[in-house]
Parts: sequence; structure tokens; C-alpha cells
Amino acid sequence: MCLDLIKVLIVAVKGLISGAVTALLGYAKNAKVEDFDPKKAFQTICVGAFIGAVAGIYGYDYNTAEEWLTSIGAITVFEYVKKTLIRRLKK
Repeated sequence: MCLDLIKVLIVAVKGLISGAVTALLGYAKNAKVEDFDPKKAFQTICVGAFIGAVAGIYGYDYNTAEEWLTSIGAITVFEYVKKTLIRRLKK
């Protein structure tokens, strides 16, 4: 049982990293150099990491995981929690 949990965590971390990289590349592709906002980039990377982790755990590709998480409202909830935590940590 412990080994299964470790395997899931490893897959989740791999997905998290690949999702963060995917989000960063997508953000960089769409942002102009002079418009680069590190705060917005960080938040985009967080969402991408969340999607990637879920994709890794469930064995989905990134786009399928994103569509599924969007359809069930999980990305919206993640956004609210993320923004709340960021605001609380700033104080």
C-alpha cells in the first residue's frame, strides 16, 4: 500500500512538472516581452501544474485533463483557493 502511494506521488510530481512547463511555454508564447508579468506567469504555472498532476494521476493527456477539470468546475475552485492563499500570504 505504501509503495502504491509512492508511485501515485511520483506520477503526480512528474505531471505537475510537465504541466508547469506546458503552462509556462503557453504563457511565454502569448505574452509580449514588454508585457511579461511574473505574478500572472506564476499563477498560470500553478494552474498548469495542477492540471498536469491530475493528468498524471489519471493517465490523461494534458488537454483531456484540462477539459475534464474545466467541465466539473475544478479549475474554477482551484483558482479561487489559489487567489485566496496568495492574498492571505501577502498580508
